Amino acid sequence: MTSALPAEPAVVLLSTFADSFAAHLAKSQLDAEDIPCFLSNEHRPYGPVSGGVRLYVREQDVLAAQELLQPQHSPMHALPEQPDGLEDAAPRCPRCHHHDVVCRHTPQPTDSLFTKLRLWLLAPEAPQCHCFNCGHEFELK
Repeated sequence: MTSALPAEPAVVLLSTFADSFAAHLAKSQLDAEDIPCFLSNEHRPYGPVSGGVRLYVREQDVLAAQELLQPQHSPMHALPEQPDGLEDAAPRCPRCHHHDVVCRHTPQPTDSLFTKLRLWLLAPEAPQCHCFNCGHEFELK
């Protein structure tokens, strides 16, 4: 008589990353929430050319992992109406001169890696701004 072994959980590819730094950040987020995961292809040269760094999770954890890793949208606040004659008091994009600009001192989860490093390491005194009209990032002076 043979006893049936429990079925191993299926492992699926959750995401691929161009560099191991971004992959390890995602893995750390999953580890912090006790979602088992592992990386592969992280020590291969030429990053994306070799298929990128791959992040795997169990099949039953895919939805929880995707929800955890999906970009968080930072809240946007409308600027208050300016009294007549003070239209230029609101920040404007130096590239397109549009008013659809948000400024902040701290990085947000949706920022690019370069923006996060710039805000964390350089700790700028001037607010870092992003124009939603043209995508330009600049410092408010």
